[in-house]
Amino acid sequence: MNNIRIKILQRKMKLYYKKSSRVLPWRIKNQKNQDPYKTLISEIMLQQTRVKAVLDYYKNFLKKFPDLKSLALANENDILIAWSGLGYYRRARNLHKTAKIIIKEYDSKIPSDKILLMKFPGIGEYTSSAIASFAFGKEELVIDTNVERFIKRIFNINSSKLSPIRIKELGEIIFPKKNRGDFAQAIMDFSNDYCTKLSPKCSSCILSKYCDYKGFGNYKKIKLKKNKKYCISYFIYDSKELFLIRRKPIEEILGGMYEVPSSIWQSNEKIADMGVIKLDKSYNPMFLKKTIKHEFSHFTLFSKVMIIKKEKIIKNNIKGKWVDKNTIKTYPISNLTKKIIDYSLEEVASLRKFL
Repeated sequence: MNNIRIKILQRKMKLYYKKSSRVLPWRIKNQKNQDPYKTLISEIMLQQTRVKAVLDYYKNFLKKFPDLKSLALANENDILIAWSGLGYYRRARNLHKTAKIIIKEYDSKIPSDKILLMKFPGIGEYTSSAIASFAFGKEELVIDTNVERFIKRIFNINSSKLSPIRIKELGEIIFPKKNRGDFAQAIMDFSNDYCTKLSPKCSSCILSKYCDYKGFGNYKKIKLKKNKKYCISYFIYDSKELFLIRRKPIEEILGGMYEVPSSIWQSNEKIADMGVIKLDKSYNPMFLKKTIKHEFSHFTLFSKVMIIKKEKIIKNNIKGKWVDKNTIKTYPISNLTKKIIDYSLEEVASLRKFL
């Protein structure tokens, strides 16, 4: 690809960004730098999560934690509650740790240097480049999955195994020397509008004359077969309409969040894990009809819900908190746990006279 085509491509992308870019609450256009704190929050939230899913969480999070100090001094539970439903909760815990480090070791100022940013928990190559570029105007090469796809298509490269070094080399050809932050965000927006992962709009694309893409691959969405895991969730309740929840260990999936106690998640559908609970021999706990299905990035979890009366338990090795439908709001819970609680409460209310 010759220099003239590259220059035209750069000019068209700059014009596109000026006229058609997305209005996002953390973004400042016209070659002005974004607020470092808002950029830190948005970029951590956007890791493995779509912009649309992040918007409301971002606004609410900033209301509760408007600056770095308020975030650093906050209780981790409060941060996880604000993050509840967004998923990948390790991001929230890492964000909290990062805020504390910056307050303590960097005089409450977010570093502008990419190398320093990469030392913080949960901040890698892309996020450090994005913060340095978008918030401080550093001319870093910001390459996310959208930008990588754009680069490959411009050069008509059909390879999922292209090395990061080669992607950077190609990026250096396409990216201008100045205002790289705006250019990266232009590509991200353009990928959202035209250069989409599936069925890109090549026929109406303003870059079609300057792009070597030949439409490789099948645009039909291929549904990858996920692994399946199974568990039993124990909804233990008492006569006062309280039910038991416990905090998941930090090292586990959804670590730090509260859950309805469950058996170990395993690939065998035949689950028998009542070792932690011993029931009255005359009592038969009830399994609810519906199995709760929840999608994780790499597997699907199927949870059968067992309803257990507290007074029928002879021995209980599960330590936790007793809450009701109102006090549960003061604990961080995942969408999975919310599904189980909502369904269980609904069923207990309708079946109470039989249980």
